[in-house]
This record gives sequence, C-alpha cells and structure tokens, in this order.
Amino acid sequence: MDLSIQLLNARIAKHQLDELDNDFKQLTPAQQTLQLNHLYESALRMSIKYDFMQNVATRILTTNTLPAPFINQLTTTDALTFFTPALKENNGFLAQDSRGNNVLHSVFKHAHAHQLPFNYVRSLMLFESNDGLAKALAQTNANGLTPVACYIAYADKPSTPVKHEFSALLALMEIEQKQTPTAKQQLVNVLKGANINETGILLSAAYLQRSTAHIAHLVRAI
Repeated sequence: MDLSIQLLNARIAKHQLDELDNDFKQLTPAQQTLQLNHLYESALRMSIKYDFMQNVATRILTTNTLPAPFINQLTTTDALTFFTPALKENNGFLAQDSRGNNVLHSVFKHAHAHQLPFNYVRSLMLFESNDGLAKALAQTNANGLTPVACYIAYADKPSTPVKHEFSALLALMEIEQKQTPTAKQQLVNVLKGANINETGILLSAAYLQRSTAHIAHLVRAI
C-alpha cells in the first residue's frame, strides 16, 4: 500500500481531518490521485461511510486543484456523482489534463450504454445553477473536441440512448453550441473514414445538424 494511502487512513482513523489539506499539498499528482481514488473506492465498499468519504474528498478538494492524472481516471457516472460536491467547490469541472480534457470529456468518452451521464449532468445544470459545469460542457480539448463530441466519436454506442438520456443529450448539445457554435466542426475531421454504426450516424447528424445521408457519405470519405 502506498504511503500516501497509509497516511490518509491514519489521519481518518485518528480524526485528524484538519491535517488532510496540508498532507495533500505535499503529495505528487500521482499520489494525490491515489488518495482520491481510495476515498471513492472506500465509499463503494462501505456504503454506510459513503457520505463521510464524500465529505472528506470535498474537504480536500475545496482548497486544492484536481491533479491532472485524476481527470483521466474519473470515467463513470457514479464517480462523477461522488465527486460533484467537490468539483462545485473548487470549480473543478473546468480543470484540464495535459491533453485538455476535463472530467466531462473523460466521463462522456467512456460512457457505458447502460449508465449514461447526460440526464445527471443536465439535472445539475437545471437545479444547481452551476456556471462552471455549463462552461465545461463547451470546453474543447487539444483535438478541438467538446465532451459531447468525444462521446459521439469514441464511446461505445450499441443502440440509441434511452428516451430520457437522449433528450438530455440533445439539450446538452444545445447548451454547448450556444457557447461555442464552431466547435462542432472539429468532429467532421474525426468522422471522415471512421467505422461507426447507425447510432453513431444518427447522433453525429443531430450534433452537426446535418442529414444522416450526409453523415453516411462523410464517414465513407477517405
């Protein structure tokens, strides 16, 4: 077990929570990522301690930025839910890794067909009034892709998202494109010659506001 995890466990066991912030600042980004992942994994293993572990994570991140390696490792809706209070406190939705990805890029790219994140993210925007989250939705990575574009380009999409997730995804597209209307054009370069299924063609057409026939022709272009 890494020493950073041993230290974290010791602080929690002795209720030395005021020391967590200073400890975190002394760690490398890799060790910081280990600590954050440990808190999340501990919360999953011991549901009775979920709120406590979430509060510890929030306490740490309130005064610390997200370590870049952690952004790429936050890939599920469950993990996003766990860290949302912390991300709201430190404007962490806008933090980017070395490739320009934020946590939405990561979660959307790895979205599982049976646990999509769109309705959750849309609900946060509706009820939490989180400006940082809306801006993160329009943020582009080093390839010029937004989080939604990453979902369309890279996520496994065996079928059209269920109705409430599909509706939420369309709403997120609208929110994104009101902020950065030209960003969607970057997806065109990714789609050329790509091997995508009918769901991918449908979502690409909705995102690019073009016909499915046009998208089908586009992906056949080399």
